[in-house]
Amino acid sequence: MIPGASAPRLLTTNAGIQIFVVPVPLRRGDDNTPWCYAASISPCLGDADADHEVISPSLPDGSNFLASQVWPSARAASAVVEKHLCRSWTVCELGCGPGLPSLTAARCGAKQVVATDVDTFALELVEASAREQGFLDEGGGSGARFRTFQFDMLSKTQLPSADLYLISDVFESSSVAEGAAFHIQNALSVNNSKLNGIKSRFWVFAQQDRAQRETFLRLMQDYYDSVAETERKNLEWSSNHSPDKDEELWLFDLDEIHVRYN
Repeated sequence: MIPGASAPRLLTTNAGIQIFVVPVPLRRGDDNTPWCYAASISPCLGDADADHEVISPSLPDGSNFLASQVWPSARAASAVVEKHLCRSWTVCELGCGPGLPSLTAARCGAKQVVATDVDTFALELVEASAREQGFLDEGGGSGARFRTFQFDMLSKTQLPSADLYLISDVFESSSVAEGAAFHIQNALSVNNSKLNGIKSRFWVFAQQDRAQRETFLRLMQDYYDSVAETERKNLEWSSNHSPDKDEELWLFDLDEIHVRYN
C-alpha cells in the first residue's frame, strides 16, 4: 500500500540528512500499484514543532534534482513494463532516478531487477521504496532479487548483465546521449556474437522535446549502418508502445501531454 496516502514524509539519507519525499504511484486509487519516492523540496511544516516552523530542505550535495523526480517517460516505461514484461527476464534500468520502472518490474515478478544511476541519492530513494514494498533483501549481494548499483553512463564500465535494459528520459545532454549509445552498441555487439542463448534487448523511452535524443538516434543509426550485412535498418522513434520482444532495440516516442497520470 502507498504509505500515508501520498503525504510527504521525512527520509533520512545515509549521510544523516533529512529530506522530504512523497510517494508517487503509477496509478492513483489502486492499493496494488507500483510506486516510488520522489524528493519534495517545497517548504513544509515541521510536524514536531509546536510553533509550526517552516522547514525548507534541500537535496544532498552533489545530487541532481532531475534524478529525484518522476518524469513522463518513466511513467510510460512503467506502463509498458506492466503489459509486456516476461517474468523470466532479468531487468536493468539505466539512469533510473526514483526507479518507478524498476519497481514496476519487481512488482510484476521479474526474475531480478537492477536499478542503476550515477546519483547516490536517487538510489537511496529507490532502496527506500523497494524496502517498503518488500522487494529489497537486506544484505543481498549480486544475486538478490532487487538491488541498486551506482553506474555512470559516461564511463566505459561494462553494463550489468540483463535480458531487458530500460532507459527513460536520460537525454538531457549530448554526453549522456553518447554514453547511452556507447553502452547499447557494446551490448548489441555481444548479442551478435552469440550463436545461441538469451540476447539482451533495449527499450528506450524519450519525450519529443528532448533534443539530444536525435544525437542518440544518429549514433545508433551509424552503428547499424556499420554492421549491416544486407538490408539497411532504418531507426526511428515509434508511437507503437507494444514492443516486439524479439527485437533488440525498441525506441518509444512520447508526447508528454498524452501520458496518463491516473
